[in-house]
Amino acid sequence: MKKWMFILGLTLIVAAGCSEEPEEAVQEQKSEAPVQDEKPAAEPEKESKPSEDTEPSNQAKEEKEKEEGNESSKELTGNSDKKKESKNSSDGPYKTYRPKTGANKQFEEQGTVLLTETITAANDDYVQIALRLGDSTTTQIYKWTGSEMTLVYEDRELQDHTADLLDTFEPNMNEKLLGEGADWKLLDSSAAVETPYGKIENAVVIQKTSNEVVGEETIFTRYYAPGLGLVKEDFELTGENGYKGESSLSSVE
Repeated sequence: MKKWMFILGLTLIVAAGCSEEPEEAVQEQKSEAPVQDEKPAAEPEKESKPSEDTEPSNQAKEEKEKEEGNESSKELTGNSDKKKESKNSSDGPYKTYRPKTGANKQFEEQGTVLLTETITAANDDYVQIALRLGDSTTTQIYKWTGSEMTLVYEDRELQDHTADLLDTFEPNMNEKLLGEGADWKLLDSSAAVETPYGKIENAVVIQKTSNEVVGEETIFTRYYAPGLGLVKEDFELTGENGYKGESSLSSVE
């Protein structure tokens, strides 16, 4: 009886030890297993950077706008230059001294009609004039703009001195009367001139000296008035056989 009691007690002790080991293992497993309810720590927010595709796109846009701005500026500058050039050509100081197209002007010397000047044609840059002195007629073409007045063509042998040559003539002269580098000297730009036609104000006076006669000087002085063109010309030959002469505007038709 005592023997069976001893065996039973030993069995219970062994069983108790076996039951404790699994509980400890379970507890260890529980402690090692991650807690399902806990939320993972939030990752730090990354700074937002523009994508590589966006940067080149913005740069291209800026460059395009810059190019368009430059083109616009060039265009405005070009237009401004053209306007300035046009203004200098049409509204300069010398174009106002052009005679009117179709005008027929007579010049007298000591009460006698010496010369007739007819304005046969004109455009933005040129004026064509027929000069009749006695039985001789000469056609002259002047480049007459705001910045210059230059004799560019002269012909005494034309069949018809009334024909418009402005679109077909070939320049055969280059004598600048007014403008930068002129062959004539500017004496006055606001002179008063007495003529048979009347007193003329604000005339431009120019002068040229030549040595056409050996040993003597020939001095030409011309007067141009606004809206009338040539209104007077003085002529002087120096030397022993020298003399003076003049022709002045007497009528305009």
